[in-house]
Amino acid sequence: MSAAERQRRYRARRKAGRRVVVLEFDAVELAVVLESLHFLNPMEEDNDAAIQRALGNMIRVLSRGLTGDA
Repeated sequence: MSAAERQRRYRARRKAGRRVVVLEFDAVELAVVLESLHFLNPMEEDNDAAIQRALGNMIRVLSRGLTGDA
């Protein structure tokens, strides 16, 4: 991806009110939490993309619940 494309995507995310954050966590602990809350299929606990989607879904659900948009 070119620098111009990265910049365009960055600006589009900011305009949409979105942010990218980097998190460091224990992979096993996160998988256990996501599985126990039914955000992650146990068969996908080694799939980084599935974990990213599950974590994003969990955050959206929690955010909506706290803001009353659930």
